[in-house]
Amino acid sequence: MNTEATAVASPPAVSARTTLLTLVRRELWEHPALWRVPLIVAGFLAVAAALVSTRATIDVDAGHLAQIGPGIHAMVLNVSQDAFAAVIWLFTAVVVSFYALDCLYAERKDRSILFWKSLPVSDGQTVLSKFLTAMVAAPLAAFVLATASHLIAFAAWWLRSHLGGGLPDLVGWDTVAWLRGELLMFLVMLLAVLWYAPLVAAAMLLSVAVKRSPVLWAFLGPLLLWVADLLVFHTGWVASVAKYRSSGIWDALATRGGHQIVIDEHTYLLHALNWGAAFGLVDLWLGVLAAAALVYAAARVRRYRDDT
Repeated sequence: MNTEATAVASPPAVSARTTLLTLVRRELWEHPALWRVPLIVAGFLAVAAALVSTRATIDVDAGHLAQIGPGIHAMVLNVSQDAFAAVIWLFTAVVVSFYALDCLYAERKDRSILFWKSLPVSDGQTVLSKFLTAMVAAPLAAFVLATASHLIAFAAWWLRSHLGGGLPDLVGWDTVAWLRGELLMFLVMLLAVLWYAPLVAAAMLLSVAVKRSPVLWAFLGPLLLWVADLLVFHTGWVASVAKYRSSGIWDALATRGGHQIVIDEHTYLLHALNWGAAFGLVDLWLGVLAAAALVYAAARVRRYRDDT
């Protein structure tokens, strides 16, 4: 007598990459400020710049008109690119800072951590997804929005210039200059992500470690250290470390041979900056290793930290 075995199909295995992408999408859904704030700022910049351009005029003499050419057009294009990106990235950095300080604390505060821990997702994957959201998804979204808002505003300027309504001589399109500006912004974004990664990872560790008010701890802790160093040790070490970690990478990028790099309309910013010194800075990569260690520590603490 033959018997047929009934095979029960097991669910297909989900790859780690798919899990991380799903978790990142969940973070963006639960924390919409990460993309809404840059989107609002980008939209405001595009509309405001277009409206301002309708009233902008230029009054130059005939001698100056002869000097306005492709070099000036490229400089105006790149400077406006950098300005749009700087404003959007500044707001994004503020949102990311508060997100890093709150993302692991909030799930304990509202007890949602109990639900998420019931799912087949490890603490390491959860913490890593939050770190990737802050250091990859948010900066890339800001980069795309900065590009889009600048193109919209520049299109308005270009139309106004050809309709005789403003900036008739300074606005000119240069595809090579635009691509050069995009590459510059991307490299600056990459440097910023690598340089500030340990700060974001430390904020996440603080978020998962303290029982309440991680934002207060983030500001009050360094302030107390600075006051103690100032009044007791008189070394100024805390202030110097804070200054270095906030701007050290940009000093390396803008310095060559011990001298500050000077930029004018005849110099391409992308070529002039000292990328080798910036990306070759030992402290940059030590910070990346420190960020990895802090993310690992945050995952380990989260494993036992549910405030129950």
